[in-house]
Amino acid sequence: MARIGAEERRQDFIEATIKVIAEYGIADATTRRIAVAADSPLASLHYVFHTKDELFCAVYESLISMPQQSLQYVPKGSTTAESIGEMLRQLVKWFTLHPERASTQFELFFWNLRNNPEMATKIYAVSIEATQQAIRKMTDDGLDQTALTTISRLLINLFDGLLLAWSAHADLERLETETETACQALKLLVNSY
Repeated sequence: MARIGAEERRQDFIEATIKVIAEYGIADATTRRIAVAADSPLASLHYVFHTKDELFCAVYESLISMPQQSLQYVPKGSTTAESIGEMLRQLVKWFTLHPERASTQFELFFWNLRNNPEMATKIYAVSIEATQQAIRKMTDDGLDQTALTTISRLLINLFDGLLLAWSAHADLERLETETETACQALKLLVNSY
């Protein structure tokens, strides 16, 4: 039997955790169930992730970084306002193609909010920082830090609201219409700077 490297095993556990949370919810996402989903011994899970909080944090960081890959499709030469609107559009599109990741992200955040508010605060800060980095990478208008923070927070709030509403109504056409309205709101904010 071939040995699996630590980083590959780590990613297997992250993927298994996403699937288990999406299927059973966070309350029933036991380490035993996650190990089975990863086709791995429980001891390996505990070797790679010493605590469940450490595992959940890695999952959330993964959920934040994965959609960033979709941002490469933002057209070059667009204005800052157009780029940030397209960023929201691409993030929503990515999560609609991966609904289990969207539900896992919500489950993790709300679980942390109830059980570990400090972690929820950290998760939100990581989301804002990742959004700011993506905006900096996509644009060269030199937005000041205040503008960048305000725009990033609005983008995250719109994004979370859109996905939460979509998870309730499950109407993709409605989501697309609401996303376009949200993109217009972002463009207005960016243009005000």
